[in-house]
Amino acid sequence: MTTEHRQEIDRLIQVEYGEAPELALRLFGVPFGTLILFLYTGWTFAWFWPLSFFLAHGMYYGFLKTRGEDCSLGDVQVASGLFLVVMSSFLWMPAVMAAQSDINLVFAGSTLLATALVFLVRRGDTIRFLVWGEVAVICAMYVAVYWYRPPAENMLAKWSGFATNLILVGYLAQALVMSRKAKLAELEAVERAVQEQKMAAIGELAGGVAHDFNNTLTAILGNLELCRELPDQVERDAALDAAFDAAKRAEAVVKQLLIYSRKAPSFRTDLDLIQTVPRMMELAQRLIPDNIVVKMEMSETPLGVRVDETQLMTALINLVVNAVEAMPDGGVVTVRTDQRRAGSDLAMVDGAGVAVGSYGVVDVCDTGEGIAGREISKVVQPFYSAKTRGKGTGLGLPMVLGFTRIHAGGLRVLSPATSDGRGTRVEIWLPSLGVDIQTPDAKMPPQGAAFETA
Repeated sequence: MTTEHRQEIDRLIQVEYGEAPELALRLFGVPFGTLILFLYTGWTFAWFWPLSFFLAHGMYYGFLKTRGEDCSLGDVQVASGLFLVVMSSFLWMPAVMAAQSDINLVFAGSTLLATALVFLVRRGDTIRFLVWGEVAVICAMYVAVYWYRPPAENMLAKWSGFATNLILVGYLAQALVMSRKAKLAELEAVERAVQEQKMAAIGELAGGVAHDFNNTLTAILGNLELCRELPDQVERDAALDAAFDAAKRAEAVVKQLLIYSRKAPSFRTDLDLIQTVPRMMELAQRLIPDNIVVKMEMSETPLGVRVDETQLMTALINLVVNAVEAMPDGGVVTVRTDQRRAGSDLAMVDGAGVAVGSYGVVDVCDTGEGIAGREISKVVQPFYSAKTRGKGTGLGLPMVLGFTRIHAGGLRVLSPATSDGRGTRVEIWLPSLGVDIQTPDAKMPPQGAAFETA
């Protein structure tokens, strides 16, 4: 459950502070609106609006950013409560404005209240406590507006206004509940798709590992049987050494599988891509046929990132399998790691950008036919596949995109990728740690004749 709560905290950070233009509009709009309001009305207390708004945001942002990996349900509940405080700190002034007799103030206040309603529906919160808390805050604001507004001229106007507010709050509650159900259904579908893709990747990997084990066991048994038949001690020792070497290769395979078979759904660690990617590719080469050459170009400087190693491996296997399937007649798969910097204008395949900063990039490039330009934006849609019918689940790249977004990164798909107008390049962008990472297996090179290391 820790991972689920950590993901909810990450989602709250993204939905509240992930869209820079909207965030800037809110942070600059409140003090600017206060200035206009003060000049128009002369209300000195209006300056408490930005003060309370920024104070609430400071507490909320500080709490979210100080949560570690081991988040609890209590952390999510506290974060939800702090968001309701933030929401109240914004809405109280529009409610005051909407309760005035000045038509200009009523219009401005009502517009700001309506804007908040749209924002709440777009958020798509899934925590039941938070959803009903949002409904309660909005209801309290409209009750305050109704209570403190100028007296109605007659009873009909009074009760019609009450009924209108009641209908509005009711529709908001229905919209938030429906949005919550839709979001939960979407998350469940994505989780199911990711699990299916993981099982497919594990199945392919298991087939390759089983083939390797069968060859290794054949070597072990064959040399042991030969040892029984050979009369010369030197030849028997040579056969035993060959059997021992085969057993050590099997032990290495088991060790690699144990590294990547964590049961926790998410376990983020500090990794160096130039050490981790070759180790993963050594395991993934079992999925690569003999007519495919794999070239590896590793950065000369460490590339520290903080990711879930199992999910990174699954994403890399998906990209390698896609590259292999794009070259049925053979070709070259190039795997690169590099340090790059993202600017504010860098867009990912899903159309969204990434935060400005330094990133460790894993680049998988093939020499296949490539992807048509009109299909590039579609390949990350669940169940959409550019492959021929019967091949591919349409879940590989969506899973990789989900992995990068969960880790505050992004995914780029470029086609054509080579100078002759062929191939596809897929880039996994992960935020850099900016520190050197050391691991015990830093010197382990990729094995196999199909590998060329640049």
